[in-house]
Amino acid sequence: MAKGELQLEPGSNTVESKGLKGGALGLLSSIVVGMASTAPAYSLAATLGLVVASGGALLAGVKAPAIVLLAFIPMYMIAVAYQELNKAEPDCGTTFTWASRAFGPLVGWMGGWGIIAADVIVMANLAQVAGSYSFTFVCGLGWTSVADLANSTLWSTVAGVIWIVVMTYICYRGIEVSARLQYALLGIELVVLVAFSIVALIKVYTH
Repeated sequence: MAKGELQLEPGSNTVESKGLKGGALGLLSSIVVGMASTAPAYSLAATLGLVVASGGALLAGVKAPAIVLLAFIPMYMIAVAYQELNKAEPDCGTTFTWASRAFGPLVGWMGGWGIIAADVIVMANLAQVAGSYSFTFVCGLGWTSVADLANSTLWSTVAGVIWIVVMTYICYRGIEVSARLQYALLGIELVVLVAFSIVALIKVYTH
């Protein structure tokens, strides 16, 4: 057995420790981290424009609610799959470990590097959005001199890199610190989404 692999003791359902701190996250913290990982506000910001473009006639249109509901099905199945896999063999290196066990090291290697490549691409995109919206947020607080920076690729990238550095440091501090930060960020995110929804409904019903 290769170094670092999980090993079940004969006649036991326990798994050899990998050095990870057990019980670091409770149920509520796990829910908060999970919800934050889906990034509901970012998903809305990234897709709403496409949904309503040209009145929605060119894209989703009236099918948008059905598409959102159908998208829940694969998400639910993936969540159940992760739950069952973690019951059988708890691990945080999900793609690499489980794919290697089931399909061999080559598939696990490809899956692991695929996740890394996807994360690099997505993080670059998220960082640019975060940088641009940071300037927009500061401008809304009254610092209007930075309004033009929101449309600058250079300064949005600089701000995005700063966000990446900050988030990296938070991850370095540990999952407990990350979870506590997610409490605040998710709370703000949900408040903004609720306020946005209320204003939108008022605008619709008052024509």
